[in-house]
Amino acid sequence: MRDILINYWHPVEVANKLNNTPTPINLLGERLVIYIHDGEPVVFKDLCLHRGAKLSGGIVDENGAIQCPYHGWKFDSHGNCILIPSMNAEKKIPRTWCLEKYQARIAYDLFWINLGEHPEPFPTWPSDAWNDKNFEVFLVNSYTWSSSAGRIAENAIDFSHFNFVHKGYTELADGPLIKDHDVNTVGDQIHYEYYDSKLLRKYRIDFPFIVHDSKKVVNTNNEHKTWSERGDSKEGDTTILTFIASPIEADKSKIFVFMARNYKLNEPNANFTEGFDEIMEQDREIVEGQKPENIPLHIRAEVNVSVPDGASLQYRKLFVDKVKNKNSHIETFDNLFVTNC
Repeated sequence: MRDILINYWHPVEVANKLNNTPTPINLLGERLVIYIHDGEPVVFKDLCLHRGAKLSGGIVDENGAIQCPYHGWKFDSHGNCILIPSMNAEKKIPRTWCLEKYQARIAYDLFWINLGEHPEPFPTWPSDAWNDKNFEVFLVNSYTWSSSAGRIAENAIDFSHFNFVHKGYTELADGPLIKDHDVNTVGDQIHYEYYDSKLLRKYRIDFPFIVHDSKKVVNTNNEHKTWSERGDSKEGDTTILTFIASPIEADKSKIFVFMARNYKLNEPNANFTEGFDEIMEQDREIVEGQKPENIPLHIRAEVNVSVPDGASLQYRKLFVDKVKNKNSHIETFDNLFVTNC
């Protein structure tokens, strides 16, 4: 599965937390060093090719070159070795003595990395909210969970747990019974809508680990409230919650949560996030305890209910299809799991 996931873009850190100080991070089990020089993101393996020391223990100079803390070897921002202090300066450094540099991008206030040679398209935002002046978009918080990115994303996909895990916060207005609704997969995206007698919820899942949950107020006569409302909602008020799980290891992930809204744009963002950390903690206690830690890909590995689990089933099918395309010789998926590395 790693050979599939490396071609997708994964965020690893909030961009404004980074500068030209080398920072160690892990992605898909790979030890990396990242920094920003003149506004450009730089990513290498956190490994000096000389004796395997961590480059993240070194420094970055004014030209963006990183120097190993062990023997002082220096590499420019493209990965080329430009200095070996212990070697005669008259000798030419072989061109092959260079670091592998990965693709990176700063977008949506995050530092993104792609480890693959054939990158998939970069993620977009529903309603182009980032560029729409009618929406306010901001990072609610980031979290690190001891769980696979697949389990975390699937939890965000599922709304049939709301009336139990998040009672008093995000219950469906008309109760826990999940009504029939269509779920459609188009390419690497899953789309579905659900009306709970007050909110029209529109979900968009971007494979592999991005979930957008858009909640639009439709029925203002329904007095049911969710955590983001304060009792004066208007028809058309829309809140988009975005969950992005980044696979650090097979059983450890970082989560970035964003909110976008098209109402009360001049009010402090903090007015709309009270209680959200508690909601995430409620989910963490459940998700970190799930077994197996990764999503089982065989449909019979766990019991499924067709209507409430419809989106989850299509999400799992996307993984199966990816694996089949990569491993056409595999005949059974009974023991195949979604692993991040």
